[in-house]
Amino acid sequence: MSCIIINEMKIEKKGEIRITGGKWKGKKIYFDISEDLRPTPDRAKETLFNWLGQNLSEMNCLDLFSGTGALGLEAVSRGAKRVTFVEKNKDFLQKIEKVYLEMSMKENCDFFCAECLDWVKNYKSDFKYDLIFIDPPFNNNLIDDLLKNILNKNLLSKGGKIYFEFEKNFNLKIPESLSLKKEKSMGRKSYVLAEVICLSS
Repeated sequence: MSCIIINEMKIEKKGEIRITGGKWKGKKIYFDISEDLRPTPDRAKETLFNWLGQNLSEMNCLDLFSGTGALGLEAVSRGAKRVTFVEKNKDFLQKIEKVYLEMSMKENCDFFCAECLDWVKNYKSDFKYDLIFIDPPFNNNLIDDLLKNILNKNLLSKGGKIYFEFEKNFNLKIPESLSLKKEKSMGRKSYVLAEVICLSS
């Protein structure tokens, strides 16, 4: 959905996303429409959380290419223990943090302004994630390098899951250490959920 706001002859297009489940269900989040933003549609989010289960309590989540924060904020709403947002656009990231702070007083989110691949390559913590969201820009072929580095850096916990969104014509290669759990195509995009079956030593 989009609307046009007229203020002193300035026309600004706005879009909105909606939290589809959890404690903030129905909450609308508005954002400036940009070619660099491609929020996950409500229908796709509902499919994802049917795959994952509606309650993400005790899960640590990583939202790469956060954009509007649609997936990470949805995870917080559904009880995630901690969510880390990584987004290279400072304005996008500040908006996510502002929205989060308006809805919660808990300090259970981290916000990093960085290129996602660089952030993963430079990751030095022993902290593990139970769920990673990956929704990169189309036609940049980042997923294969991201997967390689995520697995090399042991970012995922045992049984951890990765959710991908990508253009339908992209040929996703799932490494042997991951098991394909679910996949679906809607419109121009494909949606895939994979699970760790073997952690590197």
